[in-house]
Amino acid sequence: MTATDLERKVRQLDNDVSSIYTMIADIQNTQRRHTNRFNELTSDVAALGGRMDSLESKVDSLEAKVDQVLDLLQR
Repeated sequence: MTATDLERKVRQLDNDVSSIYTMIADIQNTQRRHTNRFNELTSDVAALGGRMDSLESKVDSLEAKVDQVLDLLQR
């Protein structure tokens, strides 16, 4: 291998390493965006859970009232 071939190979490897670092940075940015979005979705799901609990309480209250009405009608 000549000096010119060696220099060309070193430049190519340097370019390859630089490209790899660029790809890694892109991957990290994508992961960061995904993490942020997952955190947003987690908050949304938690809020939905709270709403479901509230609805469940309302349904339970309505069920008790319906039971009272049925009791009154059956007398």
